[in-house]
Amino acid sequence: MPDDLDLDDPEAPRSTALVAQGNAEVARRLHDEVFEADRQRLRAILEEDDKLFLCGKGGGHLYDFHQNAEHPRGLWRRIPDDLTPAPDAPWQTVFDLDAYCRETGQEWAWRGPVGRPDRGRAMMMLSLDGSDMLVGREFDLTARDFVPGGFETPLARQWVAWQGPDRLLVFAATHPRHATRSGWPRTVRAWTRGTALDDAPVIFEAGPDDVQAMASHLPGEGEGDGTLLLSTHHTIHSSTLAVEKNGRRVVLDLPRLAPKFANDRFVVWEPQEDGDHPAGATVLRRFDGPPLERVIFVPGPRSGTNQLLMTRDWLVMTGHDDLRPWLRVLDLRQPEGPLRDLPLPAEASTVWILWHAIEPDAEGARDMRLNIWAEGQLLPPSLYRIDLDTLAKAPQPHLVASSKPSFDASGMQAHLLQARSGDGTQVPYHLALPKAVAQGAVPVVVQAYGGYGMPMPAPYLKFDGPALLDRGIGVAVAHLRGGGEFGPSWHRQAMGPKRPTSFDDCVAVARDLVARGIAPPGGVGFVGGSNGGLLAAVMATRNPADWGAIKADVPVTDMLRFHLYPAGAAWIEEYGDPDIPEDAAYLRAYSPLHQVRPRAEVAYPPILIDAPAHDDRVDPAHARRFALKLQEAGQDVMLRTSETGGHGGGETSDRAATDIALTAAFFRRTLAGA
Repeated sequence: MPDDLDLDDPEAPRSTALVAQGNAEVARRLHDEVFEADRQRLRAILEEDDKLFLCGKGGGHLYDFHQNAEHPRGLWRRIPDDLTPAPDAPWQTVFDLDAYCRETGQEWAWRGPVGRPDRGRAMMMLSLDGSDMLVGREFDLTARDFVPGGFETPLARQWVAWQGPDRLLVFAATHPRHATRSGWPRTVRAWTRGTALDDAPVIFEAGPDDVQAMASHLPGEGEGDGTLLLSTHHTIHSSTLAVEKNGRRVVLDLPRLAPKFANDRFVVWEPQEDGDHPAGATVLRRFDGPPLERVIFVPGPRSGTNQLLMTRDWLVMTGHDDLRPWLRVLDLRQPEGPLRDLPLPAEASTVWILWHAIEPDAEGARDMRLNIWAEGQLLPPSLYRIDLDTLAKAPQPHLVASSKPSFDASGMQAHLLQARSGDGTQVPYHLALPKAVAQGAVPVVVQAYGGYGMPMPAPYLKFDGPALLDRGIGVAVAHLRGGGEFGPSWHRQAMGPKRPTSFDDCVAVARDLVARGIAPPGGVGFVGGSNGGLLAAVMATRNPADWGAIKADVPVTDMLRFHLYPAGAAWIEEYGDPDIPEDAAYLRAYSPLHQVRPRAEVAYPPILIDAPAHDDRVDPAHARRFALKLQEAGQDVMLRTSETGGHGGGETSDRAATDIALTAAFFRRTLAGA
């Protein structure tokens, strides 16, 4: 047994001493006047009232969640939907999260409402201290207060869906019998108003070794009508979908290894391996009505889909060809009709589908207006609207609003480049360079994830612009294998025993930056979180000579015991099973915790490890044990442990600004010597 397992306990003496020592050292080495100036500037950006509003629509209102200096946790507020969402609009506060935290004496983070806008009710979902543990409380949108005696779910990993004004579908791991091995919800219960949740019947159940069960309900014409969608996620990537209509439940005959999306008539899936349809294709099938099955997209070697939205009447897709985005839409009233390309701003490198201007389930309404968020590394986000009812007239995107820039990008440069990996594969990366590049090579910080089939976006550098570019440090976003940039094959090339492919890709980007003369030798840093934190830890222990500094956020570091921590069992599909000797052998070969070497043999670059104390997805014991091992080896390492926040999101504006400013201070000190 390892001799450091006492660090699994955050209250163990060595744990508390390690955390206290680490936080003190971070403050001593990184808190200076520039850090404080950056922190204040970033906080002002986060709390700016004049920002681009991302409103949701329901019940005749536009809703916005807003953080500012007076409300660092946030206000949920609204205006009538015939008004323009602007700072001087007559916003009405619906829910004050800061006041609720004071009232309850606990730190809550916003996870959003699950609403029935036609009924004026919502389930308010809140996270305890930014963790995966949520509560749900019924909220009256008219009274703007919690419903006395209304639905209220206990703290658990959970989500909910409405199935009528007096029935709630609850999938919550409130008890071991309702949880899978990974700790996520195993059952879906139909909870009727006025009864106890413990008495609610289970209407759907996953297996104990599955990841989770989920449900959603699509309203029909009458109160008792509608379509129930029930899904079992067997692993992170494989699932089964059942549809229940008119009291009849049918499991759709679809490949398990495929993401699935459905409305009340159609299902769309994207197979992840070749079969009846090629891997990465998008396939449409009608399950209620005349038979129809149609392939509407087939990927090329350097193309893929990014986002898919399916409403009652429309299928909307974003994707890219060689990382240049496109937007396409299909009218489901004519499912055999053309898949139409819609125009996008030429400078955009990242595009997101946002809400429709009319909620899909509103009586007599049609979802005809589409909103698009478009941005680039140096291009501030803009909100565009497209009227889908004018498709026959070649509609143009109408600019609704643009975000004001958070930094002056004049004289800066943005590029899409490629690095040649060890096996000859061209690995793309987006690169933004500061004005200082005109005088020669500059430090560059690489960001990457490289796992779970998740593409890495290259959004506007709203915070890295002021914190890094304005300080003369470039920012690169690397699109490594293991991610989903070019479809399932891009992901599979770095799964399981092929994981080192992603590591080779990451090193190739660092070396390409130096070979091109963009960054000086020793002037390339790396930062990644979660699986990207694993990548950061591997870069430090596997390729230390290629990096000038490394920051690992919420990292996975023990590849032989990751499956024994909460939520870790769900990752076996991605990494391998440490209980199988063959898998354990290749996992050990790169497991950061097991590859640490003494400084007398090899000097690692400076390493900053950041892991909030309440992260319940990647246990902070990974960070503590890795930091101690590095310290004992004589390596230059700092461990930062914040007492708030979880795996990501939900921070107050001041704490979020501190996190970003610390990252900038670390790279400024280690790469730029400032």
